[in-house]
Amino acid sequence: MNKMDNLIESLDSSTLVKDIKELNKKIEEDKNLSKLLEDYSKYPTKELKEKIMDNELFREYKVKETDLNILILEINKKLKNISKKGGCQWK
Repeated sequence: MNKMDNLIESLDSSTLVKDIKELNKKIEEDKNLSKLLEDYSKYPTKELKEKIMDNELFREYKVKETDLNILILEINKKLKNISKKGGCQWK
C-alpha cells in the first residue's frame, strides 16, 4: 500500500499532472471556452466542436491529456507484467 501511495504522490507532483491541473483552471476561467464546452455537452454539434477545437487552450489541454493517458497505459502495462511474474503459484 505504501508503494501505491508513493506512486500517487509521484504522479501528483509530476510536471504533467501539474500542467493538466493548471490548464483545467485556465479553462474554467475562460468564460467563452467554458460556455462552448457546456453548450456542447448539452447539444453536441459539429459547429460547436469545431469552435472548441479551434481554441488554443483546449488543444494544449488535449495534448497533455493524451500524454497522461499514454503514461497511464505504460503504468498499467508494467503493473500487468509485475503481476504475471509474481503471481500466485497455486493456480
